Amino acid sequence: MQPSRNVAVGERRAVPRQRVTYRLDVTTAQGDNGCLLDLSTTGLRVRFKKELDVAAIHAIRIDFPRWLELGAGLDVSGRFVWVRAGSAGAVEAGFAFDELSRKVESVLEVLVQRLSDALVEDRADPE
Repeated sequence: MQPSRNVAVGERRAVPRQRVTYRLDVTTAQGDNGCLLDLSTTGLRVRFKKELDVAAIHAIRIDFPRWLELGAGLDVSGRFVWVRAGSAGAVEAGFAFDELSRKVESVLEVLVQRLSDALVEDRADPE
């Protein structure tokens, strides 16, 4: 008898990530800017145009566009858990959040839901 699986094959995360198809900027405390690629309530994946000293970064800011109606942005603390070199000197990196306040976690949940809803709407609109 084979054990049942509740998680999709290949998915190792306890919380699935929402792909980001709209431009959402991420800024480090050192002033480096990146582009958010995907997001969950436990972490995110971001692309930076240049290599960073990720070991020195313990907080980032996610800037929100006005259409999300969530305020200007969200500051989160955590650490980079992996880094991969990309093309033309760019890097992609995974950032795991430290323990979040209930308020920050709630904002992240709403953000993930709004990004998911927007993606569904865009796929349904053939324009």
